[in-house]
Amino acid sequence: MCAATRDDRAQKNMIEITVRLNAGLRRYRPALGIGEALPLHVPEGTNLKELLSRILQISPEEVAFLLVNGIKCSLDEPLAAGDRVALWPPVAGG
Repeated sequence: MCAATRDDRAQKNMIEITVRLNAGLRRYRPALGIGEALPLHVPEGTNLKELLSRILQISPEEVAFLLVNGIKCSLDEPLAAGDRVALWPPVAGG
């Protein structure tokens, strides 16, 4: 088998998503402006837990609300091309 064929099979398809880090989570990407989305290319089949821990390097315990396209989702939710992810930390106040 030639090297090009081996490389093609090992390489996953990538999808593009956008992520918004809200409130205190913006510290993980300080260059982002308030409300600015972070465009990312992630491997097809990536779920929210993998996005947080492996790609964004944010502990899932630091995120209270995860929305995908405006719908609250669980950590095992797989992402699809064009998804808009919004993340919020726990908040306190009165």
